[in-house]
Amino acid sequence: MPAGPAYLWQVTLNTGDGRHSLRTDVTEQALVVARPLLDLVAEQPVAGLGLVRSEQYGSATILRVRDEAGPRCAIGVALRSRGAAQVWQALHDEGIAALATVPDSPPAAPWCGLVLADRMRDRPRPETMELVVLARVIGWAVVEQAT
Repeated sequence: MPAGPAYLWQVTLNTGDGRHSLRTDVTEQALVVARPLLDLVAEQPVAGLGLVRSEQYGSATILRVRDEAGPRCAIGVALRSRGAAQVWQALHDEGIAALATVPDSPPAAPWCGLVLADRMRDRPRPETMELVVLARVIGWAVVEQAT
């Protein structure tokens, strides 16, 4: 099995802000909760999140989360350059938010990207921060699944 990356570049496409995420940033308990989300190819209700579905783009993944009011976020993960541009473009095509990043310029893999729906700006900060953390955990769950 290939070894996982030393870090993921975690970027929020709404702002263009990014940071290195280390595996130690994610607890095993968080991964236990996140792993099953990667298998939700049909939209399923998930307590505390809303409706969740996952879509595979080869070795890359997009996880979409919505509730009764509409989209909450989209999370993309690309571990290799192959598929990274397609997932980056797909995140830009979601149409749920104004983005600071450009569709034809994905970061170098490995990365995980988060698009917060524009409506999330009016939500309490802890709620949006939960989605930022979810992106990080999903990123590392995809790494784990690939290794």
